[in-house]
Order: sequence, then C-alpha cells, then structure tokens
Amino acid sequence: MTEKTSIWEKKSFVISALIISILLVVGLITYSCIISYVYEREIGSYMSNSIDMVAPEGMLAQLQLAKQAMIDSGLTEDDYGALIFKKPDNSMKFQYQHIDGIIERVESVVEWKEKTYGNESTGTETLGDVYEQKMTNLRRYIKGADGGDTYVVGTRSDWIAKDAWMIKNHLFTYLIAIPIVLIFLFILFLIVLIVYNNIEFKWYEKKEEVADPASYY
Repeated sequence: MTEKTSIWEKKSFVISALIISILLVVGLITYSCIISYVYEREIGSYMSNSIDMVAPEGMLAQLQLAKQAMIDSGLTEDDYGALIFKKPDNSMKFQYQHIDGIIERVESVVEWKEKTYGNESTGTETLGDVYEQKMTNLRRYIKGADGGDTYVVGTRSDWIAKDAWMIKNHLFTYLIAIPIVLIFLFILFLIVLIVYNNIEFKWYEKKEEVADPASYY
C-alpha cells in the first residue's frame, strides 16, 4: 500500500464518519421534536388554545383541561422542572398554584362579564374596550411574565410542567443538547481532518511530480 493510497483511505473514512455524525444529529433533533410534539398534544396545546380563545369561558375551559392533563400525566407536587437545581420556583407545586391563580383571574373576568354586560348604564363602546383589555391582560399572564402581544414559544406559563414532564418521562430528550453539542464538536474535528487530508494529499501529488523525471518532458 502506497502512502498516497493510505491518505486516500483515511480521507474516505473521515468523510464516512462525517456523514454518519450529521445523520445522527438530524436523528436526535427529529426525535426531540417528536417528543416535544407529544407534550404539546397531551398538555401544552390546551395552554396555547387558552391564549387563542376570544371569550373568557373558553379560556377557562382550556386552562382546566391543561391542569387536568398535567395531573393525568402523573406530575405531582413533588416533581420539579429541574434535574439538579431544584427550587420552590421550579416545582410542580408552584406550577399548580400558578395555574390556579390564572384560573381564578379568568373566573373573575367571567363573573365581571356576566354582571357588567347586563348593566345598561355602562356605554357599549367603553365596556368593549375594558373587556378587550382584560382579555389581553389574561393572555399576557398565560404567556408568562415576559409575554407580550406576540406569542413566543418558551415563554408560556406551563414551562415548569414541560420540563418536569420531560425529566419524568423522557430524560434523554431533556439532556439531548449535551450529545448534540458533542457531536457538533466531533463534526468540526472531522472537517479539520478533511482539510488537513486534502492539503496532505496535494502535497504528496506535488512530491510525486517532482520525483518523476518524465514530468519535465
């Protein structure tokens, strides 16, 4: 086996390893997306639906379904949305208290709506403005402390439940960023090897040309 052939075989091996690594990253990301979809289907979608509701009654129903879905999934007050740094503000006990707080706010808007809409002394236009503001405030509260008029994934008020659900049911997915980062670093290493291999391969080609007298004729 010549030195040039050996370099070519090393290059082929590195390229194969690079392709496998890329496919592995794609597979891990796809798997993570599937697991996230399962959470959204079982729990999270109720929270998203509550944000989209135009009436407080519908919002209330979706929030109650979200809380019940958390309970049905096996999440208890002893669970946490963190694997190591467990604190009161990332516990499921706090999550349930937070959901109950949102539900109480929505119930108060439902009660206000039932009482106020039957009061003819209140102007329709003024009433409509107050009602819309109350609904906007509820949506912001469901989205989280930093929620604005635009919904951003990750700011929803069920973030503790999502992390706790991942840890309890799909720990690998919760930690999936670690192998993905390691594989990315390995991919960068392989790319460096490929570049080095190409330089080495070209160097040996030039060396062979210099060594071959026929190359001068």
